[in-house]
Amino acid sequence: MKYTIKSGDTLAKISYQYKTPLKSIIYANNITNPDTLNVGDIIIIPDEKDNPFSIEIVLKNRILKLLSNDKVIKHYPVAIGKPSTPTPKGSWTIIKKGLWGDQFGGYFMQLSVPWGIYGIHGTNKPWSVGTRASNGCIRMYSNQAAELYSIIPLNTPVLIY
Repeated sequence: MKYTIKSGDTLAKISYQYKTPLKSIIYANNITNPDTLNVGDIIIIPDEKDNPFSIEIVLKNRILKLLSNDKVIKHYPVAIGKPSTPTPKGSWTIIKKGLWGDQFGGYFMQLSVPWGIYGIHGTNKPWSVGTRASNGCIRMYSNQAAELYSIIPLNTPVLIY
């Protein structure tokens, strides 16, 4: 959806008004400085209703479920955060996708967690999958992370519980 900036608008207000994560709006518009909005600028408010996919991560089972139209279509084993660096529970979205270094198995899908950089990614430590081994991210086998990366679009909802 397109939105025209009005006097007094801030990205935080727009994020709240449209119930869209702030980081999703920032990344959808390649905004480098949120303080540089001008009246009359047109931005995109990412719309999740056209995306059939969602992700659920069940921490106690260390499983990632990929859903399409609310039906599970894939299960993947995952590593989760160590007790000292737990994976953040909550409802997030995929706000950025990128090819990162070998440490991340090449593929990284960033979550909208506001207090740090957390994501779903591959790993160069495949033996850690199925354990509590990360600093809070969700680790997958690299080939499975590549598959997931190729399927899900930005703004895919992610529920971690």
